[in-house]
Amino acid sequence: MADGAAAFEDGTINYLHLPAVEIGLKHLLTIGMETIHTRIVCLTGWLLDNLQSMKHRNGMPLIQLYGPRTTALRGGTIAFNFLMPDGRIVDERLIDRRAARARLSLRTGCFCNPGAGEAAFGITKQLLRERFEDKQNLSTDEYLIALGLQSAGAIRISLGLVTNVADVSRFLQFAQSFLDTFPIEHDLSPRVHC
Repeated sequence: MADGAAAFEDGTINYLHLPAVEIGLKHLLTIGMETIHTRIVCLTGWLLDNLQSMKHRNGMPLIQLYGPRTTALRGGTIAFNFLMPDGRIVDERLIDRRAARARLSLRTGCFCNPGAGEAAFGITKQLLRERFEDKQNLSTDEYLIALGLQSAGAIRISLGLVTNVADVSRFLQFAQSFLDTFPIEHDLSPRVHC
């Protein structure tokens, strides 16, 4: 392996794309960083307000939000889980599959920071020791069963420069499809890859 930064290179860099960096930076300057920031804050606030106002008929919230509930101290990424009317978390893998069918791009899965996931789901060090001290190489399903969880992750929506009102509206419409529903296991059957 090469020394220093060269160790992170995967072959020859695509030097033909280097001018795109300058073009992109000039584009950002013409728009203005303050304008971009304001746009993202407004869209994020609108999305947060709408998601938090969605409730099942029985009054239970549709989502469990992680992180700040407003745009204060928050960027353009919102982490959350959908909840069923009885308060159980809808498996993020099911959300991923339904979003793909609806041609929506969002991130799902475990938290990149295991500590954040443990905090979000109330998993203590003691619980981990009790349940996994003598176990190795568990599947995701075995891990979830051992912890008594329906899900090991969350959904993350990231808003950015090109996100628009139509994008947020479309996601909110998708979110509404989970109101008063109990998504079931057969929705997690394996996908066929071509």
